[in-house]
Amino acid sequence: MITPPRRSVTRFFIPLIDVLILLFAIFLLMPLVSEPATEAMPTAAEPKEQLPTDIRELQRELSEAKARIERMEKSMQARLTDRLSVRVLQIDRNTGTLFYYTPDSPQRQEIRTAQDALKLINQQKALANKSGGVKDVFFLVLFPPRSSYPTQEQVNEIRSWFSNELIGFDTGAGW
Repeated sequence: MITPPRRSVTRFFIPLIDVLILLFAIFLLMPLVSEPATEAMPTAAEPKEQLPTDIRELQRELSEAKARIERMEKSMQARLTDRLSVRVLQIDRNTGTLFYYTPDSPQRQEIRTAQDALKLINQQKALANKSGGVKDVFFLVLFPPRSSYPTQEQVNEIRSWFSNELIGFDTGAGW
């Protein structure tokens, strides 16, 4: 038979809770009672330079800053186009074969092996360097719209052929 406890549990917990509340209150008051810091706390960060009070001077500085930003953006774009040469490769929608067109020949050139890809890479790098300065060649592979090609194996194979080159894939999701 189960007998009820002789003393009430609340007789034990009420003093314990009181002690815990007292300890927590002391913990909260400790930073206020502790000694003041020896270093003077700065109230506000003072600016290193005095700000101009003339509105025309502020407008002049603003227009100079905008012009500087515009010049920097143009120089960044010019650098990218000066050092990057994009070559477009396509994938046949019926066979999944990788191919490209050259400006001197209207017939398409197919890439079927790693040797074909290496030949194309070397040829395109030579053309890019000859046309003016050292350029990086970026190969952009266009996927055919609404086609089952390329398969994942073909994509992996293309990646392995161009593993040391800059390459991007356009799936044509917006078509």
